Amino acid sequence: MSLQTKIKTSVRMNVAKRKLDSRKIKAQHGNPLEQWGLAKIRNDIKSNKVLSNHFSGVELDREAIKEYKLIKFREVLGYVLENSPYYQDLYANAGIDVSTFRSYEDLEKLPLTEQEDLANKPYHFLCVPRKDIIREFTSSGTTNMLKRMAYTQDELLEIVDSVISGLKMAGMDSKDDVLQIMYPTITATWDPGLVLSKACALGGFNSVIEDSLDAREQIRTMKESGTTFIIGTSSFLYNLSMQAHELIEPGELGIKRIICSSEPLTETMREMIESVWGCKTLRQWGMTELGLANAIECEHQDGFHLNNPDFLVEVIDPKTGKVLPAGEKGELVVTTLRRKCMPLIRYRTRDITSIIDETCMCGACLDQRIGDIERWTGE
Repeated sequence: MSLQTKIKTSVRMNVAKRKLDSRKIKAQHGNPLEQWGLAKIRNDIKSNKVLSNHFSGVELDREAIKEYKLIKFREVLGYVLENSPYYQDLYANAGIDVSTFRSYEDLEKLPLTEQEDLANKPYHFLCVPRKDIIREFTSSGTTNMLKRMAYTQDELLEIVDSVISGLKMAGMDSKDDVLQIMYPTITATWDPGLVLSKACALGGFNSVIEDSLDAREQIRTMKESGTTFIIGTSSFLYNLSMQAHELIEPGELGIKRIICSSEPLTETMREMIESVWGCKTLRQWGMTELGLANAIECEHQDGFHLNNPDFLVEVIDPKTGKVLPAGEKGELVVTTLRRKCMPLIRYRTRDITSIIDETCMCGACLDQRIGDIERWTGE
């Protein structure tokens, strides 16, 4: 790399760092993901005249955040009507007048966005000129349906910001911490290892990518790098642990946390992984369509904490479309509140869960959580 390229890279990194709210969050000041969400919401209110007038002098409690999300929902509705061919057609064909939407009860009247539509005509969802797209990712997720999503530079930085806050919530809070990234079996047009290593670099953490399928190689890298945190797919980490249990003693390597992502993690799998490494194992949930990293457990392992400012979530009966109350299991439906490139309104995830609308033992009291996640089989 030439000196000029190094300088340009350094300047870009420093500019990006200044934009990251997650760098200002301290783990000892409460749940980092909730603190990050509050910072995002406060910044949004400060820079938006409508929001600023509405929330002037208002404390951001649970009800205020709920009202904030409803206003953002109406805002994104107006945005897609101006810019998204898909939603223009969807609402026109359904005879929907979005100006009449004023309450959460009105959401049920809006058509759901189907995964098949996103897979079949992704660019109908596009709301910005093609020149503004920095990256496009294709993933089949767990539905074996190829879906292509585009992101702007600012949206990619938002993803990095949320990843850093999620890592902080998992316990990364020291420059001495090292995240070992293990995704040898991922096949997609985006590389989670590169996303995570970039997030670590911008967040002030160290990381190492190790793609070996061999437990001895992974353990060698842990010892050489001083690894303190591990992240990878649930099945790979489970299989790795099966190999490693004969090679190490629990707690021997000083691993503080393990984060399982991309796939379901059963309690049996979790117990086995924790017994091998001698630390807690946290689950992470996300979808490429929604920005990759969307929710993560805290150390109390009682539901997934959502990226609060980014999403309005509902749980519906997957057969009737009826919105279900908190605590009742159904299909998770998500609206992206801050996306400009390809916003999604009431997007069907095909994941079955429930909304947990109460304070967590970690102290988070303003954000929503979702419970255990299962795949909807259509039955």
